Amino acid sequence: MRKAVATLRRAPGGRRLALSLVLALGVAPARGFADTAAVLRSLESAGRELKTMRAGFVETKVLVLLDERTESRGDVLLQVPGRFRWDYKTPQASVMVVKDGRFARYFPKSKQVFRGEAKGEADLLVGFGPGAADLGRKYDVALVGEEKVGDVQAHVLDLKPRAGQGGLFAGIRLWIDETRFIPVQTKLTEPTGDYTTVRFEGVRVNGPMKAGEFDLTLPKDVVEVK
Repeated sequence: MRKAVATLRRAPGGRRLALSLVLALGVAPARGFADTAAVLRSLESAGRELKTMRAGFVETKVLVLLDERTESRGDVLLQVPGRFRWDYKTPQASVMVVKDGRFARYFPKSKQVFRGEAKGEADLLVGFGPGAADLGRKYDVALVGEEKVGDVQAHVLDLKPRAGQGGLFAGIRLWIDETRFIPVQTKLTEPTGDYTTVRFEGVRVNGPMKAGEFDLTLPKDVVEVK
């Protein structure tokens, strides 16, 4: 059986024929035969098991028309359900906390805090946690290949918002760890073509969280901006 599949894969159009043969005989597909539905199921399963996550991140914003690129680094925390904390360290220190459907972004240098309703901020962590179960409902999802992110082999998914779903982004690309089935990189593209890429490093899941990790401690003379 393996020799037959290998032979088909080397022939013109053989990858599709080999996959058809594997599925027809009820044999589990080997590595390299992943399909969109299978990756989504694995992502959903991993999302249901996720309770906490912490990681380092590298966030790159690109303004296409201005040909500008900025890079930020820091740490991110996630606690299910719906709590996120982004501690930006470079190039400018700031903290963003999302919880209870609201966001707060604090800039220590200017002692300003911006508050409002959380919208696109949650999409920075799309694919993590129970929300992974809704991806197929909210988006048209396509598996477009495999790539390495650092030393992690990843499935690459393209997400396009379905009609009526709205959202701030015209498209989202996810790189999904083929072993743990959690995102290791996210690319969020705006209708203007500008985009933000977030690469996650040293991802640790389901570890303990200290009390108050999602509380934002502000000085008495902070300026509130809404």
